[in-house]
Amino acid sequence: MSFKSLSVTAVAVLALFAASAQAQGFANGSFEAASTGTPAPPGGSGFFAANWLFAPTGNPVQWSTEARTGTRSALLTVPTGFGGSTLFQNSVDHGLLAPLGASNVGFAPVLSFWAKGDVSTTGNVLFSLRYLAANGAILFNSGNVFFQDQINRTTWSNITYQGAAIPVGTAAMFLEMNTAVGPLLDNRLNAVYIDDITLAPIPEPGTYALLLAGLGVVGVMAKRRRAA
Repeated sequence: MSFKSLSVTAVAVLALFAASAQAQGFANGSFEAASTGTPAPPGGSGFFAANWLFAPTGNPVQWSTEARTGTRSALLTVPTGFGGSTLFQNSVDHGLLAPLGASNVGFAPVLSFWAKGDVSTTGNVLFSLRYLAANGAILFNSGNVFFQDQINRTTWSNITYQGAAIPVGTAAMFLEMNTAVGPLLDNRLNAVYIDDITLAPIPEPGTYALLLAGLGVVGVMAKRRRAA
């Protein structure tokens, strides 16, 4: 086998791995797609952008032009100084993505998103990630993960969270983000921008085996070539 053939084989194996390990977490994670006006399912107050809902808290999430990439982001804000602003998506029911299955069991996806803003002296901002069964039962719940200390008003910060291994029976991912505040103090607003949400990769178990086997073949052939 020639070195050129080895290179082609390596590229093919890596390309197959990349194709199989695409993000499968949440639809429209960059918030670029507009809401189509589809009525909200039970438990939601309405779509503010395609696939994403806001909760009926009196402070709807806004489709902002203050974006990290592209032209849009989600703005969670409580301009009145009391209450909360909540964003959420069920990857299947709201995001319309394919349900997770047995091939995903055992992998621990990484949630990643970018945020900037200020929660005021009396506020906070947090997320919770849940794995759901087809009947809605919660199989894993991260609990409230606060990240107000990791963001600032002027630059985007990348927030990451390592999820638990996906258990048997998981069908959907559910993400909720919330900012809440008491009275606004020191002329500080409660406003947090969210952009570029991913939950990836969630590769199929066979993908890793195929990648390792393919790269192993490439390594053996390269070794033989050097010895020849």
